[in-house]
Amino acid sequence: MLRSVVSAMLEAQAGSARDEAARQGWSAGLWRLLEESGLTLVSVPESAGGSGGDLRDLATVVQACGYGAAPVPLVETALLAGWGLASAGIAVPSGPLTVARPAAASTTLVPDGPGHRLVGRVCGVPWARAARRILVLAAAPGQPGRTVHAVIDPRDCEIEPGTNLAGEPRDTLVLPSRGVDCRPLPAGSGPAPSRMALRGALGRALLMVGSLRRVLDLTVRYAGEREQFGRPISRFQAVQQQIAAFAGAVEQARAITDLAVETLQQDDRAAEVVMAAKICAGHAASVAIAVGHQVHGAIGFTTEHELHLHTRRLMSWRDEDGSESEWSAELGARIAGSGPGGLWDLLTGRPSRVATR
Repeated sequence: MLRSVVSAMLEAQAGSARDEAARQGWSAGLWRLLEESGLTLVSVPESAGGSGGDLRDLATVVQACGYGAAPVPLVETALLAGWGLASAGIAVPSGPLTVARPAAASTTLVPDGPGHRLVGRVCGVPWARAARRILVLAAAPGQPGRTVHAVIDPRDCEIEPGTNLAGEPRDTLVLPSRGVDCRPLPAGSGPAPSRMALRGALGRALLMVGSLRRVLDLTVRYAGEREQFGRPISRFQAVQQQIAAFAGAVEQARAITDLAVETLQQDDRAAEVVMAAKICAGHAASVAIAVGHQVHGAIGFTTEHELHLHTRRLMSWRDEDGSESEWSAELGARIAGSGPGGLWDLLTGRPSRVATR
């Protein structure tokens, strides 16, 4: 029921949302509609200002947004910033939120009395121009296991607009010259940067699964409509084989991503399954882009056709929050360091001996 409601809402707003995104990078109108329906903070506890529900509910909404190429920061708001603030015991503000990752940025943590100040610039912040607040997490220097955080009002910073290949905002955040205050989180509480990275990877995988399903539906429909040599191209064996391989890759990505959601719902340290989900989604994206455009031919490359909205997103998302090659290297290193039985334990679901790094 939730999937049907969200899908119908996105389909009704698709045209206006895309026009608005073409002008300003995102759709404030679609965001307001989702927010009024309580869908932008699904899985965030009501006690922290969220809508309640669990990770499976949020996964349903995120996949629907991927299917509809919705130009809104749902993953950044609910799965990342909303979860991070709630985990730290901080009330979640209304409006779109996002997360900045200083580990990959030109930033410095400067000691300031009992705390720290973050100075510099953060590149590639998703949806920064649309956000009401931006959550920053960083490892406290000289204090292993401790995390410091800051909640930034983007109006206090300079924002240099940027986009990914799909045209989604990936802006540069120039922090004030004096920096922003970072407060330590209590030891053992709140979101560690490594956990935030895993949730980011899962969010991208969920969006990709939704987009993959849409590309498959578009491809199957077009193959049944397009005729060549007096019959639909879907009746040619070569086309059937390509679409079958494509459908298999999509199902593989969907299954492992669903497993990652279930595992993370029960155990927030389920790193290996999340890594596998992002790896499989990235592989499926390669198949989807190749087969989708080959079956559609020239029309699939036109601005007017919907296909490019998804294939450009897939090309962008497969590299964001860790590419399949990066996560494959990390997963392989963990398994290799776990001894002879580590891989078997991981595949069979036994108590894991896979090393954490």
